[in-house]
Amino acid sequence: MKQAMDIGRIAIGVFVIVCGLMNLGLFGFEPPQAQGVALQFQIAMHEAGYFLPFITSAFLSAGTCIVLNRFGALATLVLIPISVNILFFHLLPGGANLPVAIVLFCMNGYLLWYYRGSYRSLLKSREGR
Repeated sequence: MKQAMDIGRIAIGVFVIVCGLMNLGLFGFEPPQAQGVALQFQIAMHEAGYFLPFITSAFLSAGTCIVLNRFGALATLVLIPISVNILFFHLLPGGANLPVAIVLFCMNGYLLWYYRGSYRSLLKSREGR
């Protein structure tokens, strides 16, 4: 069972790294053009100048941490708001890659389950302070 969990963790880490590398344009893959409000949001993220490089570096560093199993629980927490935002981007304004967003969101949920023991101290009540 542990070996299957590790294989899943590594597969998810590689998926996250590949998503980060796709943001750099290394695969020659151009995602489908968004429409309407989603296109305006995409343009705003690009014109902000810092947002897409920040997301790309978060994907690459988190994926590397997950694959190497070093700070994987922290990397998973870093990916939560990103994967939720990607899911909502493709769900609400009508982005074209909803299945990929759902897969990324579910993979993040799997990682939360995988590292659940690491979060116990974060969720413990601190009474008496």
